[in-house]
Amino acid sequence: MSKNIRALSGRPNRDGTLFQALTGAINASGRLTAEGLRALSEERLVSEAALLGTVSFYDFLQPGHGETKACACKGTSCLVSGKHAAGLRALSDRYGENEIAQANCLGYCYRKDSYREAGSDNDSIPFFKAAARSVFTEDAGSLDDFYSIVLREPAEIMDAVGASRLRGRGGAGFGFADKLAFCAQTPAGQKYVVCNADEGDPGSFSDRFLLEEQPHRVLAGMLAAGVAIGADTGYVYLRAEYPAAFSVLSDAIGVFEKTGAFGRTGFGIQIVRGAGSYVCGEETALLNSIEGLRPEVRIRPPYPATEGLFGKPTLLSNVETIATLPWILEHGARAFGSIGTTESTGTKLLSLDYAFNTPGVHEVPMGTPLKKVIHELGGGFRVPVKALQVGGPLGSVVPIDKVDLLSIDFESFAREGFLLGHAGLVGIPSDFPMIDFLGHLFSYMADESCGKCLPCRLGTEKGRELLKRSAGGAPIDTAAFDDLLETLELGSLCALGGGLPLPVRNIMKHFPAELAEHFSS
Repeated sequence: MSKNIRALSGRPNRDGTLFQALTGAINASGRLTAEGLRALSEERLVSEAALLGTVSFYDFLQPGHGETKACACKGTSCLVSGKHAAGLRALSDRYGENEIAQANCLGYCYRKDSYREAGSDNDSIPFFKAAARSVFTEDAGSLDDFYSIVLREPAEIMDAVGASRLRGRGGAGFGFADKLAFCAQTPAGQKYVVCNADEGDPGSFSDRFLLEEQPHRVLAGMLAAGVAIGADTGYVYLRAEYPAAFSVLSDAIGVFEKTGAFGRTGFGIQIVRGAGSYVCGEETALLNSIEGLRPEVRIRPPYPATEGLFGKPTLLSNVETIATLPWILEHGARAFGSIGTTESTGTKLLSLDYAFNTPGVHEVPMGTPLKKVIHELGGGFRVPVKALQVGGPLGSVVPIDKVDLLSIDFESFAREGFLLGHAGLVGIPSDFPMIDFLGHLFSYMADESCGKCLPCRLGTEKGRELLKRSAGGAPIDTAAFDDLLETLELGSLCALGGGLPLPVRNIMKHFPAELAEHFSS
C-alpha cells in the first residue's frame, strides 16, 4: 500500500504532492468535507480510507482546529517558567475554551509571553553574532552574485565540503560530506534535496531565525546541495507553527526564480507545510508526510540517500547545516575549518530561552566554553537555575555543577554523557521538581509517538503512567523502570523512543536525592 501511494504521489501534478493537495483541500472551517475527500481520492487514485488515515494523524487537520483563534505554548521552556499557565489565563479572559489551542512549541522560548493570537505576526528574534567571522552574515552583494557563488562543478562542491569537515547541526553531528557522497554516488534519473525545517524541539528557534531573516542563504545552500548530487528539485518541509517563516520563504523563492542561477539550473524549490506533528522532524517520517502517507518512521535500511522521497535518492538535512554551505563555498574550506575545534569546525547557533538575561540566537565558534555562553553571552540567569535542558527533549539534562566540563562541541558533551543536539538551552529553575520534569518528558513523547513500533508506543505511555502514580504516592520500582528505559533505547525504530532514556538517565544520575521518595530499590 505505502509503495503504491508513494508512486502515485510522486507523479508530476500541478497541485503538488499528495500531502500538499490534502492540506489544500481543507476548507475555511478547518474541515476536510466528504465531497472534498471524494474528489481528491478520485483525482489522485488513492482510497478515501488512506487519506483519512493521514488526516487523522495531524493536530492541525482535526475538525475543531478551524475554530481556533489563539494558541498557547506548552513547550518545556514555557512550562518550567510558568509562562504556559500565565498565557492560558490571559487567553481565557478573551476567548472561549474551544477557541484556544495548545502547541508543544511555538518557537517563542525567548519571549516573556507564550502565546499567539490569530492574525498576529511573529516578532523578530534577537540575534547576537559572537563569532569573529560569522557564517551567516549576508555580504555577497546582489542576489545574482550571491547565488552564483554556489554554482560550481559538483566535484568542487564535494571537495570543499569534505575539506571543511562540516558536521550536521541537527543532532548527532554526522559528517555532511558523507551524506552528499552517498547520495551523489547512487545512480538515478531523479534525485531530491529536502530541507528539514520542522524545528519542533522545545527550546530551539535558530532555524526559525534563519528562515525569517536569511532565507536566501537557506535556498542557496539547497541549490549547492542539488548541484553536488545531481538533483533538480528541492522541498522545504516547514512546520505550520511558523507562519511568518512561510510568508518570508515564499517571497524569497519568488525572488530566487528571477535570478540567473535559477535560469541556468532550473532547480525548483517548493514549500511543504506541516500540520502539527513533532515526529515529522524524524527524517523518514518527514518523507512519508510529504508523500501523503501517515508520517510513521520507516525501517532502515534503505536509507534516504539511496531510497528517499518518492523512492528516489534524497539529500536530507536541517536548516542550519544547509545554510552553512554558501559561506564555505564563498570563503573556502580552510577558512571554515580554522573556526572551532579540530573535530567540530565552524560556528554553532545557540537558542537561549527566557531564563537567560540575554535570550535569543547566539552564534559562537565551536569549542566555546559553556560557562562563557551562560555568564557572558547569556548574561546569567533571571532566576536560580539548577540544570539546563540542552538539545530539546531528546537531548540531555545538564546539572549546573557540570557546566565547567563542557564546551559547545559534540565531543565534550559525549564524553560527559550528554548530547549537544540542536543546541537549544532551556533553564530549569531550582524550584521546579525534577519528578515533574520526568513526567513532562514521558508525556511529551507519549503524545508525539507515531505509534509504529511497540517499544515506543507502549513504553512512553507506561512511563507516563508510572510517573503519574508516583506523584500520588506510589513509588516506582527502580529495576522495572531501568528495564523500561533499556527497552525504549534498544527496541525503538527512531530517536523519539530511543533517545528519551538519555535525558531521563541524566536526571536520575544527577538528582538522586530529589527523586528518592518517588523510587523504590
